[in-house]
Amino acid sequence: MKIKTCTILIGTFLFFSSCEKNKKQAIDENSTLAADVQTENLRPKPVEKLLFKDNENIVLSDELDLNLLKKATANLNISYSDLRINETTSVSYNDEIAFFVITSLVKTEESEKENTGEDDPGDYFERKYLFVNKADGKIIDQETDFNLSYNENEGMKFSKTSILKDLIQLNENTTGVAFYTEEASGSRVALYSQQKFTIIALINDKIKKVLYEYPIRKTQGDSNGRGSFELETLETGLIISNEQTNGFLDLIVSKNFSYELAVEGGEETDSTEQSSIKVKKESERIKYNGQAYAFKKDDRYRFLDYN
Repeated sequence: MKIKTCTILIGTFLFFSSCEKNKKQAIDENSTLAADVQTENLRPKPVEKLLFKDNENIVLSDELDLNLLKKATANLNISYSDLRINETTSVSYNDEIAFFVITSLVKTEESEKENTGEDDPGDYFERKYLFVNKADGKIIDQETDFNLSYNENEGMKFSKTSILKDLIQLNENTTGVAFYTEEASGSRVALYSQQKFTIIALINDKIKKVLYEYPIRKTQGDSNGRGSFELETLETGLIISNEQTNGFLDLIVSKNFSYELAVEGGEETDSTEQSSIKVKKESERIKYNGQAYAFKKDDRYRFLDYN
C-alpha cells in the first residue's frame, strides 16, 4: 500500500513538473517572439540619402595627384605644359583607379596664325574625362566633352569642372562620379549662368554617362549695370532615393525658384529700393530608363516674362 501511494505521489510530482516546464517553455518562446517583433520595429528602415541640400553645401574633391596626371598626359600624347591646371581636377574612384577631368590646349592650323582682329576666337581648349590606372597612369577609358570645350574669346565662359568628394552608389554594382560645370555670360547687362550636373560610371572599363547635364542652378535676368536688375534663380537639392527603377536608384530633386526685383532709389539718397522676393518650390523624381536617367528639359521661367 505504501509503495502504491509513493508511486502515485511521484507520478503527480512529475506531471506538475512537466506542466511547469511546458509553461516556462511557452513563456520563453513568447518572450523571444516579442523580442523579435520589437527588434524588427526598432530596426532602421532604408532612408533616402541626401547628396546635397543646396548648391552652397556641395562638398567638393580637393584631390589632384600631379605625378599621376603627368603620367596620364604622357600616355595621351598631350604636353603637360598645354594643360590648364586651374581647370583640372580629380577624385579617387577606388584603390586602383582615379578619375580626372582635364582641360588642355588643342593646337590647330588657325592657332598657329597670328590673329588680332575683333573676330579672333582665341585658343581652343578641350575638356576630357579620364579613368586612369593609379599604378602607371595608363588610360582605362577617355572621352572628350565637346559641350564643355571652348574657344578662349567666346561670349560664354566655362568654369573649372567641380567633382563631388563622395561617390554615388547607384545600385549594388554601380558607383558613379558626380560633377558639375558652370557656364556664364560675361555681360553685365544680360545676366545668365547655369550649373550642369553629370554622373559618370566606369562599366566594363568603359565610360557611361548615366546622367548628363542636369541643371542644378540657373540664373536669368537683366541689369542696367548699376543698381536696377530683375533676376530669377533656380537652386536645387538632390536626394538618392531608396526606390529603384530598372535596377538604378531614383534621384529626387527639390527645386527652389526665387525672383528678385531691385529698382534704383532717389538720386539724393543714392539708395536702392528692393521688392520682396517671390519664391516657388517644386520637386522632380528622375528615373533610370535602362540607358540613362531621363529628364525633360525645362526652360520655363516661373516669374520672368521671358517664355
